[in-house]
Amino acid sequence: MPTHPHPSFRLIFRLLALLCLGVMGALPSLGAAEADGALKLVIVLSRHGVRSPLQTNLVLGKYAAERWPEWKVAPGLLTPHGREQMVQMGSYYRARYVAEGLLTGDAVQDEPLVFFRSNNLPRTMKSARAMAAGLLPGTDEPNLHARAAGQVDALFLPVQAGAATPNRDLAVAAVLGRMGNDPANLTLAYREDLAALQQVLGPVSGQPGKVALLDAPAKVGPGQIDHAVDLRGPIRVAQQATDALLLQYAEGMPMADVGWGRVNSATLTQLLKLHSLYFDVTQRTFYPAQAQASNLADHILKTLQRAAGGPPVPEAFGNSENKLIVLVGHDTNIVNLGGLLGADWYLPGTQANPVLPGGALVFELRSRPPEGRYYVRVLYVSQTLDQIRNLTPLTLAQPPGLAPIFIPGGSEAGPGYDVPFAKFEALLQRVIDPRFVLTGAP
Repeated sequence: MPTHPHPSFRLIFRLLALLCLGVMGALPSLGAAEADGALKLVIVLSRHGVRSPLQTNLVLGKYAAERWPEWKVAPGLLTPHGREQMVQMGSYYRARYVAEGLLTGDAVQDEPLVFFRSNNLPRTMKSARAMAAGLLPGTDEPNLHARAAGQVDALFLPVQAGAATPNRDLAVAAVLGRMGNDPANLTLAYREDLAALQQVLGPVSGQPGKVALLDAPAKVGPGQIDHAVDLRGPIRVAQQATDALLLQYAEGMPMADVGWGRVNSATLTQLLKLHSLYFDVTQRTFYPAQAQASNLADHILKTLQRAAGGPPVPEAFGNSENKLIVLVGHDTNIVNLGGLLGADWYLPGTQANPVLPGGALVFELRSRPPEGRYYVRVLYVSQTLDQIRNLTPLTLAQPPGLAPIFIPGGSEAGPGYDVPFAKFEALLQRVIDPRFVLTGAP
């Protein structure tokens, strides 16, 4: 019969691992660790790292007086800067979960404990491998689970894959119902913010082929590709433009190239209100969020249920030996899941519910003594924009931004806003629509 180390020896092993990682200064008190409970499983739903804008300079140029700066990679690809950023995020998760006793700190021993799953686009697959390089340094490339090239992945793009067939008229109604049935109301409400962005883009009125933000007609209509609903007009253009500015800053471009020298960190924070607004309306509105997140949420729930003592099922990620599940997808996956849960978060230097490159929704399953009940702690974890820009090394003493999230209808009072697992399970079962869920391995 196998023997297990005495708890005091396990504590010694953890302290030695922390010392090797150089994080002793950030070690929590034993009382705090006991209050947190034993960590059983972690699911990290991460966005990919810094990429070039999805739109070409030709498309973006329609709304700007000057030429946008050139990127060294084609549209939508992970940059070398973005890869290094994701390595650092992997290193941080390694330090965090060695400190919590989930991982050992020995990459060879930890490799079978970590499961990697990503969308099959180059930027997501490369981001997952970069995270693995930080999480499991010195090991071979991870066994990355992804769909074959060219196949649309229903986990990350459920509408495009046909796994979810939402009622697009209902999705349009759900969004219009949040803006008084007229998208022009949104343009009017954010007129000052749009004018501030136009100052950065420069004067374009009267120039052939150019369109001022406030001149673009606002319209809500059925979604295309993987969106249940689309919002066109000033807010959509503002999201694309602010995304490009955010990426310039995060990439570490010279400040003279970030918004043509007219954007600093404070200006960018202000403009990101428009970035968050677009996602809030189109991706966090409950019905579109439900259609686009139910499949992913169901697989996350099945994985947590297995770790909390439930039976192994094919819908769970990885196997029962895995302790850390890393999923690498897109901003929409995070925003949709946040909308499904009614979850909100902030980080310094951002606006509501940011989805920064490399940022992640993190689900930690914990068991507390003495009764051993299970709890779920939900966090948004992301480097700040300045940490991404400067590639600031991450440690427990110098962590990325961490935002504990209160889950409405589930969280208890306390620093982690933990949700009793039975409540978390019931909440997800209530909001997941089985019509948008696929059975079988994710």
